[in-house]
Amino acid sequence: MTLRVAILEVDPDGLSATGIRGRAMAGFLRARGHHVSVLHPPPGFLERASRARISLRSRLARRLRGARSLPHLWDALAAALRPQIERGGFDVVIGRGQHAAHATTGMTGFRKVLDAPNVEFLEGYYAAAPDLALVEATFDREETLLRDVHHVLVPHPLLQTFLLEAFPRVEGLGKKLVTVGLGAEPARRHARFSPEPRIVYAGSSYYFQDPLLLSRLAGLSPFPIACYGPQDPNRRFFPTALRYKGYAPDADFLADYQFGLITVSRDRLRQLSPVTKMAYYLMHGLPVLFPEWMKEGHELPDCAVPYHEDTFEDRVREASTLPRWEALAASARTAGARRSWEETLLPLAKLLEAP
Repeated sequence: MTLRVAILEVDPDGLSATGIRGRAMAGFLRARGHHVSVLHPPPGFLERASRARISLRSRLARRLRGARSLPHLWDALAAALRPQIERGGFDVVIGRGQHAAHATTGMTGFRKVLDAPNVEFLEGYYAAAPDLALVEATFDREETLLRDVHHVLVPHPLLQTFLLEAFPRVEGLGKKLVTVGLGAEPARRHARFSPEPRIVYAGSSYYFQDPLLLSRLAGLSPFPIACYGPQDPNRRFFPTALRYKGYAPDADFLADYQFGLITVSRDRLRQLSPVTKMAYYLMHGLPVLFPEWMKEGHELPDCAVPYHEDTFEDRVREASTLPRWEALAASARTAGARRSWEETLLPLAKLLEAP
């Protein structure tokens, strides 16, 4: 059965890991014979909408209306996407993230799928100095969206539990949840042992997760930590300067290192959230160093090493002997092979192609 599928994106050419997932999803479905259209707003739309949202006119209008918060960006994005959806005659519409999937709320005539990378209202809540009125407005839209869609793709079973906990009033939510894991492109090279190992931190295309923790680890590490990302994250208040190496257009550079490092904050959202870079580290045969409060890492005891700031140096040294490192790296390659897009996206195909 051939399906007409729309994938809703904000930036289909984005360099972030979530952008890579969207392109992998489109290619995967096309390879299975489905007709896939990627719908998105005009370039720069979100930036212009963000500026308009906080403009003087918008603030005055809020006061006149007595509204608790400024206009929501999800609503602006929906206004740009809905006409494209209505013209398409689609069988399935996949919203890549809650902000994009919100456009389908209340629409009918097709199966609605939310590809949920995380719990969006809590992303806003754990931001610095959150606007609680905006967090509540996001929560309301997210709750309505979860009631409205037919299926919700989540990248890890941990997040299924978290969603059910965060939205107890959404009846039947558990039946909508389908795990579609985070993947990576096959590696062209794998890491090799070095008696003087090097550690790599691969940042996202937009930010480093908990750079202050990363800076503290750089000061504790017995071996150099190289950091890659879109811009130099160093700030004057960091206790140790980070070794910033710039932005790499592909993941081949990971094979030049011996450990992949993950840093995440200790809030409950991050404890239960899967990390995109995990798949890329494993795919390149890198043993992973992860903070002990991150639940996902404990599922991979044969190739992932938990650390605390007080134990970081000891954990790295213990994992750096030849027998120990080779055992960790072999397990990493095995785990990575199970995280190709062809493997991780199979549950999506089974969901859409079920009679």
